[in-house]
Amino acid sequence: EEPSRFDFFQAVRLLEWLARDQARAGARPTAYAVGEDHAPAHEAVRFRAEPALGFPAGAIADLTPPAAEPEGPPHPAELRVAAVGLTGPSGVLPAHYTALLIERLRAKDFTLRDFLDLFHHRTASLFYRAWEKYRFPIAYERTERTGQPEEDRFTQALYALIGLGTPGLRGRLSVDDEAVLFYGGYYAHWPRNAQSLQRLLADYFEVPVEVRQFQGAWLYLAEEDQSSLPAGGRPGRNHCLGRTLLAGSRVWDVENRFRIRLGPLGYREFCRFLPSGEALRELAEMTRLYVGPQFDFDVQLVLRAEEVPWCRLGDRADPPRLGWTTWLRAQDFTHDVDDPVFTVEV
Repeated sequence: EEPSRFDFFQAVRLLEWLARDQARAGARPTAYAVGEDHAPAHEAVRFRAEPALGFPAGAIADLTPPAAEPEGPPHPAELRVAAVGLTGPSGVLPAHYTALLIERLRAKDFTLRDFLDLFHHRTASLFYRAWEKYRFPIAYERTERTGQPEEDRFTQALYALIGLGTPGLRGRLSVDDEAVLFYGGYYAHWPRNAQSLQRLLADYFEVPVEVRQFQGAWLYLAEEDQSSLPAGGRPGRNHCLGRTLLAGSRVWDVENRFRIRLGPLGYREFCRFLPSGEALRELAEMTRLYVGPQFDFDVQLVLRAEEVPWCRLGDRADPPRLGWTTWLRAQDFTHDVDDPVFTVEV
């Protein structure tokens, strides 16, 4: 009812939405975005200049909704624009061209107007595309609605930075790829560190997270990597004292393992991160994508003392699970419990 109060760019964006939805519903042929290589009649919006000399009330002077034709394709929506053009209140041509155009229109002669509108349409279309080009949410939104990812090059570049640059690498995680994309600043940054991983996981899962580094673990050596002295005509292997000699079949390693400590958690949140819940695998996949294959890690859950359940063997609603949710207690706990530690292979 009052098109002059509407923003030019938002109006074009919504009209493109409307045209695509109508085309998807079969109400009209395919409607292309403005400013591309298609005929104006096949685009979502047709631009015309406002033939007036008065000061414009807004960037848009008038809007004509799309109209169906009994024969041929329907007319696209028409926007009379006062902000850009050759003629009109903001036109680049001298004012007498606008005066001549108004005089011709009063005589019902639309030839000059239609000729100039060929240039007006292209100018306004490119003006809109220039505005849209570096507004990445608009390109992302268009991709989501059209299903054509090649239209959103910025998102493709972000996927490449976080290691998901090719389509075959996407859709393989329990976590939505777009959630990983949201944290692209963390995944694209090198070198990666424990503090960034801690902030990433705490923000995504909305629970307290602590990353504890240098967690020791035994590494078992394959037989061919163990030390042996020469015997029985065999030369032996890995027996250089102070360099390659190792006593036994395992070594204690504190450099390649860390622990993700979650909590204190309420009981409901605690159950989400059990191996039977959905959150533990999501956490493990996001962590593995962040740290790569060179580190091992485990997850330690901390349950608030007041949330520790009683052990009732006949409780069918929430049966106790040995090693997960089972604690023998005669009174209320005075400290949080952190017994459960899980390792998830991803």
